[in-house]
Formats: sequence, structure tokens, C-alpha cells
Amino acid sequence: MSTYNAGQTATVIYQADPAVVQHLHGVRETLHHSCKPYLNHKVKVQTLDGMTHEGIIAGMDSKNMYLMVTVTMDAPRGFYNPYYKPYPGLGYPYPPYPGPVNNNVILPLVLFELLAISLI
Repeated sequence: MSTYNAGQTATVIYQADPAVVQHLHGVRETLHHSCKPYLNHKVKVQTLDGMTHEGIIAGMDSKNMYLMVTVTMDAPRGFYNPYYKPYPGLGYPYPPYPGPVNNNVILPLVLFELLAISLI
């Protein structure tokens, strides 16, 4: 907790409705229990923002689903691959270092943002 405003009363900007909080806890628990049996299965996930991701459920915790997705160099998102070697041969300015065999990355998705999850 921050002590930046020590001694001052805090002005509440937003307070969630207790019924909404209870509902969101239920949604989070339902999603967690529904998806946990499908670890290491290939799925298609759609978020509330309309984004669609395909990958393998790599893990779950109480707040996130971790989706392993394959990234190609022409991917529209800004995934950073530290093992990508754009220079042939020894590379520039240093020789290449060993990297992963594939281009898989883990994409954490917040459970509250998930709209649909389908097995593929």
C-alpha cells in the first residue's frame, strides 16, 4: 500500500458493486475449473475485444490462462523473439547463440477477458 497521501482521506473514484464482484468471482472459478482438464490441448480463444488466438493451453492459475502460440516473422503482433537471427553466418555483431527449436511463446490471457474457448 502506498503511503504517498499519508494523513489525507482518499476520495473513491470507483467502487465495484458487491453483486458484480461476487458474479466475477463465480465466472473466474467456472472458467478455471472448465479449462483445467484441457491442459496441453489445442484451442481457439476469442477475447472480449474480438481478438482470436489459436494455441495450446500451457497452464492456468486463478487469474490467467497461459496459451502457447506459434509466432511467425510476419505476425501482426509485436512478439519479441530474442533467438531470431536476422544475419546469416556468424551474425552481427556477435556470433549466434543457441535458441529454442521452435518459435513458440507463452501468451498470458486474463480470464475476465475471455469470451469463448473452443477445442480445435
